[in-house]
Amino acid sequence: MIEVGNGLDVDGASRFRGEFLIEDGANIDTGGPPPPGSVQVYPSNGRLVTVTETGARRGHAFTYELPNPHPLTRYWNIFGHSYMAWTLLTDATQRTDALLREAMGLDFSGWRNFAVTGSMLTIEKRQQGGWTRVYQESANRPGASGPYTPREGGAIFCYGINDIANVGQSNQVRDAFMMTLKACISRWRASVIFENDYGIGSRVVYSGFSQNNAFGDVGSGNSVHMTTTVGSTITLTLPTDYKGEPVVMSFLGKGSSDGATVTFSGSAGVTGTLSTSDWMPLFAFSRCPVIKRVTNLTAANAGQTIVITVNSFGGGSGDFMFDCWWLESLTPPPVIVCDIPKPTAAGYALYSNWSSGTESDKDIIVGLWNAELNVMLGEFDDMVQLAQLDTALQKDPALFIEGLHPNDAGGAKIVDAILQALQGLRPPTDQSPAASFAPAAPRTAGVVRTRLPGQWFGPDGRGIGTAYTAVAGDMFAMPFYISQPRSRFITMAVEALTSVTGTSVRWGIYDDVKGIGYPQVLLAEPTANGAFAITTGTGSKQSPASGTGSFNWAPDPGLYWLVVKFTAVGASHTFRTVAGPSMFLPNLGAGGLGNIQPSGWKLTGQGNTALPTVFPAGASLSDNCPIVAVYHL
Repeated sequence: MIEVGNGLDVDGASRFRGEFLIEDGANIDTGGPPPPGSVQVYPSNGRLVTVTETGARRGHAFTYELPNPHPLTRYWNIFGHSYMAWTLLTDATQRTDALLREAMGLDFSGWRNFAVTGSMLTIEKRQQGGWTRVYQESANRPGASGPYTPREGGAIFCYGINDIANVGQSNQVRDAFMMTLKACISRWRASVIFENDYGIGSRVVYSGFSQNNAFGDVGSGNSVHMTTTVGSTITLTLPTDYKGEPVVMSFLGKGSSDGATVTFSGSAGVTGTLSTSDWMPLFAFSRCPVIKRVTNLTAANAGQTIVITVNSFGGGSGDFMFDCWWLESLTPPPVIVCDIPKPTAAGYALYSNWSSGTESDKDIIVGLWNAELNVMLGEFDDMVQLAQLDTALQKDPALFIEGLHPNDAGGAKIVDAILQALQGLRPPTDQSPAASFAPAAPRTAGVVRTRLPGQWFGPDGRGIGTAYTAVAGDMFAMPFYISQPRSRFITMAVEALTSVTGTSVRWGIYDDVKGIGYPQVLLAEPTANGAFAITTGTGSKQSPASGTGSFNWAPDPGLYWLVVKFTAVGASHTFRTVAGPSMFLPNLGAGGLGNIQPSGWKLTGQGNTALPTVFPAGASLSDNCPIVAVYHL
């Protein structure tokens, strides 16, 4: 029996309000008349449940029936900005995402963090951490057949304030943000993705379109199909095992008026128009996804077609770009979308691009974005929930470091809001809850690699390799595994074996969040402002510990890649190397086990410019890679 009434807000003699802990199936004595209607309670598992009265009389106990809790998703993917990636706290364990992981009882094998400090959802390119990253990191299953189920676990999206401050506060930018976020939510719910170059002649038929392969770091895959001709068509054929899943077609929205207007037709009965013009401000030089989401088809439409016809171009000329299409799952995975917390006056002041307007004016703009965000989420079912960060933080200076980024207390408030949002998740009533809450996920086993503070560490191998004679344009990537979250690195170094002048390098760190065994996206390049000159003399050549050329890296556990590129080379300049094999690289070549024992990947002819934001494909396995070491603070 749980006594209720003391400590609760009693309204007259007829009702009470409050929250209380209750064991499943417990009896409740209100100490007065039962609540007329419903009251919310938290069962012992912490999930918010709405229950109704059973008609007990005044002063008598009554029982609430509590529904069985749904399974808890044990694999999550994080996308967003610095709230989930900021490293200016002592270490990564103090970040909001780390607090959330602890609150959910997850370890790193059930967690992938794709967030990027400063990211804006509407800005293209994978390294920027916005929509392109969501598209390219979601599971691609072009050959999948029904039943169409999700594969990557849940997703949390935390974007917005950087888009407002840096891209713009106009209705145009707000509309682009909402469209882009809707596209990313839908993309994460995809069960099968058909890239623009998949199944040409069967799954998709083009008339008047050509394939352009220059968009590998913009859209979903490695290319788009585009046209500059009115009357060009795309015909999509639904799978024969189609069961009524939402059908989504994704195009690239233009930052000018030279996009196109298209109409929809075909035997599936899809109609309407869509424009890809004027989605982004021209100065942004960015494309954003524009989607057509069809939710009213049924299994009777299996094998039928959707036809997309180009009717006109915005400025009388231009182009139209088709990226991909997909089917959302009828058992969609959980998605949590964070609204946009209002910074304090000091937080707003950190944005030099957002200088006009008073603090109140800026609060109104953030409020308008949040209101429209809430409306947009209403297009999805209850497997998409809003986390109300703005309500949780309430512009309280005590919850921020400098008015913009949450401190430990603010992070805890954000976690509370996300946990509250999790409680609202409800799968479709005609489907298995487990299919939504416990989808197949790429969980990995743990590897422990100790990193003692105050010491230097480089890539692991069997020992010292044969000296490397530098060649301009050579670029090496060596695996570097982190298993301890309280790690921080501040200096990089190579070791020269001969005293030569005229050599310079660029170096940096690439991520590999999925642990596929190949460098992915550039995380940090201390030499972004210019190559590092190797001084005369032999021995360790270290980057500055502070100022230009320094870096401050507090990584999550996982696989990373230490990369060095030789941009200019003095005569016969040799460097210390590490010899393979490495447990993170292929160890058996076509020529047999003795063919190569690699310690890294190697590219040649890479020039002298800054490191690429995405590591180039086509590297070859290489032994005796020049050691790049990092100092553990």
